[in-house]
Amino acid sequence: MKCRIQNSTLNVLPRFSLRLAPALVLATLIACWPLQTRADTIALSFTGGVILHAGGDETNGWAFTLSSPVLVTQLGLFDNNNDGLADSHLVTIWTITGTQEAQGTIPSGIGATLTNGFRYVSIVPVLLPAGSYTIGGFYSGGGSDEFAGFASAITTASGVTYNSTRDRSGFGFPPTESFGIANGLFGPNFQFPMPKSVPDVGTTGSLLGLALMGLAFVRRTVS
Repeated sequence: MKCRIQNSTLNVLPRFSLRLAPALVLATLIACWPLQTRADTIALSFTGGVILHAGGDETNGWAFTLSSPVLVTQLGLFDNNNDGLADSHLVTIWTITGTQEAQGTIPSGIGATLTNGFRYVSIVPVLLPAGSYTIGGFYSGGGSDEFAGFASAITTASGVTYNSTRDRSGFGFPPTESFGIANGLFGPNFQFPMPKSVPDVGTTGSLLGLALMGLAFVRRTVS
């Protein structure tokens, strides 16, 4: 967005209009002020573990709790060898009672963005209030894509708590904890934006200087 103030316009405006110029200068600067950029944060990362394959059509994933609302912007699926997915996979987030909140399809191949071992696609942002949820990815029995269990360490983003493994046969909400598999099934993942903690001091200082210069110019013109 290009924002310019035409000096020639100020020269021909009536005197009472010039009195409004300081407010116009400030309004223009606010309109041009860069919004604080945000970076998407991965909900969960893990290390170690055992690589697993689906024994049939399965929905595999994990349960989690949010301590505050998050805006889900990306859904993803584990790509063990970082060489692309053999099949496309439907990834879904449900509430603790099974209400579908967010869903997206991770395509086969390498088209989806690879980040920290997961391939992600953007979705229409979905706001999840604080509470408990389940995320699941569908795997067909004839597919070769892999997921992980028995992770040795799990790290979650601020405000996200990993609860337990979830799975079920076929596609759908996995209401029960997976029997015999701990620290899994990773599988699906998601991302959400978190604000940067450090403001852009250089940009802020430059805009403040422009505001002061603009106000000084208008004051000289009015007087």
